[in-house]
Amino acid sequence: LAELMGGRMWVTSEAGQGSCFRFTIRAARAAGRTRDFLYNTEPLLDGRPILVVDDNPTNRRIITLQTAAWGMRPFAAASGIEALDWIDRGDRFDFAVLDMQMPEMDGLTLAHELRKRRDIEALPLVLLSSVGHRAEDGDIFSATLTKPVKPSQLFDALVGLMRPPADERTAARPLAASLIDALLAERLPLRLLVAEDNAINQKVALRVLERMGYRADIAANGLEALEAIARQPYEVVLLDVQMPEMDGITAAREICRRWPDTRPRLVAMTANAMQGDREACLDAGMDDYISKPVRVQELQAALERAAAGAGAASGSRSALGAA
Repeated sequence: LAELMGGRMWVTSEAGQGSCFRFTIRAARAAGRTRDFLYNTEPLLDGRPILVVDDNPTNRRIITLQTAAWGMRPFAAASGIEALDWIDRGDRFDFAVLDMQMPEMDGLTLAHELRKRRDIEALPLVLLSSVGHRAEDGDIFSATLTKPVKPSQLFDALVGLMRPPADERTAARPLAASLIDALLAERLPLRLLVAEDNAINQKVALRVLERMGYRADIAANGLEALEAIARQPYEVVLLDVQMPEMDGITAAREICRRWPDTRPRLVAMTANAMQGDREACLDAGMDDYISKPVRVQELQAALERAAAGAGAASGSRSALGAA
């Protein structure tokens, strides 16, 4: 197959060491659009040191390159012993990403050792595991991701850890609750679709919208959003920009292409709040833009603008029909 595609295959072997198999092929460059958000510096993460512990050199390199692309300063350790040496000599890290399955010292054992040296506020731990972990380990890890880990999932986990201290969050809750307009859905009845791949973010969005009086539908990626819109009409779609299979930018372009005259209002949601991101979303055909973590006031304002825009568009279409 490699030769049919203009390439070749070969092997090199060394007794007692093993064999290395290689192949080359020729292929045309794919026409797909690069998802730039995966490679932009993120202000919340820029300059922050992160400890990456994984015995697999390929996995270490992937996470190192990805976190560096967000502006972070990654330090990669091949074992738990090496990671503990860095901690014991006083090196400071804002995050640590631990692989679960490692020889000599697995991720859970390493986490317990790290907790003896740094508490959860001083060093949030993110566990990467293909087998999951026990519920009682929740006071050790700040986040758990299932392998293979998508860049958008790791990004959301790290940005999500950049929150105010617990006492500040507690103090803000009564104010946030009072800011929610419980009658918004009565004033502005809208059929809503939330396109978001993160299960926790889905629950948070649904809960906030419920307190405004809305019952929203959920799509886990851009493809599911397209299928949902094809089944029934929506007035507003809240599109997370970073999703697997089809991201929010691509989905917005496709929605505009398929339903140029009847499409819903599109509101981008992204944690990648950088200069030029708003323009990229609007260029893709979105009507509005809010930053993550989503603030109640911003979401309500976006829904009010969407309702006003939908009404104006409906009036324009009616006038055109009458003409």
